[in-house]
Amino acid sequence: MAYIEDPRDVYISGGTFNGRFDTGLTGLQILSQSITPGATHDAAQQDPPSKCHPGTRKKIVKTILAWTRRPLESDKSRIFWMNGPAGVGKTAIARTVCERLLKSGQLGGSFFFARMAAGRNTSECLFPAIAYQLASADRPTIRNAVEEKIKDDPAISKKNMKLQLEKLIIEPLRLLDPSTSPLIVVIDGLDECQGETAQKEIVQLLGSLSRYKHLPIKFILTSRPEPWIQHEFDTPLLLPHTRRTFLKQTSETDKDIRTFLRSGFTDICSAPDHRLAMASVSQPWPADSEADELVERASGQFIYAATVLKFVGDPSNQPTVQLGLILSAARASKNDNSTNPFADLDQLYIQILSTSPDKRQTLDVLGAVIALTETINGFGDLKRYLTNLCRVMEELLGLQPEKALRTIRSLVDVSEIGKVKFFHKSFPDFLLNASRSGNYFIDINAVHSRMALACLKTIRLDPAMGET
Repeated sequence: MAYIEDPRDVYISGGTFNGRFDTGLTGLQILSQSITPGATHDAAQQDPPSKCHPGTRKKIVKTILAWTRRPLESDKSRIFWMNGPAGVGKTAIARTVCERLLKSGQLGGSFFFARMAAGRNTSECLFPAIAYQLASADRPTIRNAVEEKIKDDPAISKKNMKLQLEKLIIEPLRLLDPSTSPLIVVIDGLDECQGETAQKEIVQLLGSLSRYKHLPIKFILTSRPEPWIQHEFDTPLLLPHTRRTFLKQTSETDKDIRTFLRSGFTDICSAPDHRLAMASVSQPWPADSEADELVERASGQFIYAATVLKFVGDPSNQPTVQLGLILSAARASKNDNSTNPFADLDQLYIQILSTSPDKRQTLDVLGAVIALTETINGFGDLKRYLTNLCRVMEELLGLQPEKALRTIRSLVDVSEIGKVKFFHKSFPDFLLNASRSGNYFIDINAVHSRMALACLKTIRLDPAMGET
């Protein structure tokens, strides 16, 4: 009786089996098992996806697309690094670019990191996911090469990133005609990948591709301008091979935000929940002076404008009243001389949180959401048991999440099956930073301690729960 079914060219080295085995699956089927759902620009988990509002971000999108069409022979830059602070619309631009590249046939693949999404917050699946997309399209040369690589080593998706990049991407691409137009891979939110070391290694590995002058691939990379990422791009390896742009507030950005706000307010006026109440409100609403005030407060941050629209458009409240709350809070803080670049966004978050009738309960729920999400991300196997976060918070911590979050739905999404997620990563960043959130600060270590005690109490009351 054979211990290894259908062995081919098997040899043992250092106690490790090496060789080719017939798993009954194709190489791409094996590779697909390590792919993270939701990481691509068009994934169902991204619905509704954030992308540029029609008529906005034209200049930066045009600049990026023009760069993608430049041949490597005339433009040595293989990486386009788009960086900027939280909330300026990096992900929306990246997704819009992906859609345009897909239509033109240039898109090689995409990966959108997400700090609070298991599987999308580590580097483990990055290159396997890109290789899978490169091989899945109508590119038989790449597909056949990737198939062979995986048959040679079915466990390659578990190997180190350098080996994955070399075997699954570089070597298959080197088989293409050198005159082939470069494929474009978009990697969004590098700073949301866990660990500075992993972030730096990704940049270094992409920089190493510069020695392959005719390799038909380019990368668009987005991130916050973290010092350690900036340092890597400033090294001799990457400096001459990187095109970079920093997203900041400009007159064009302000114009785009005004367009976005005007469109959003028009939708609010015509929404079924508000149409009757808004019929007697003089147009344009809000007044140009008020719209200008909101644009100024946004300071180039689209997340500010998006949050304003969600808050004002809350079906449970009167839009004119909601807008009045935001404007009055903004005017009250106008003389604040803070050097915090997120001062206006923080003030907006504080204003929305202040509408909660039970602030302590709301903060307890928000802290639990952050802690439970961190736990799920740290222990992937728990994901199937903790899908209904609302139920977990109710039964384990005695909280009432749906009631506590009712007035802040512009910041937090609660699904019908009890899933809870933040609309934007800048909100938990705000909550966990004492200097920014003040009385709304959440001590995450204290939250983890309370949860641990609650678990121990539950086990003590029901010993059967501690059995394995």
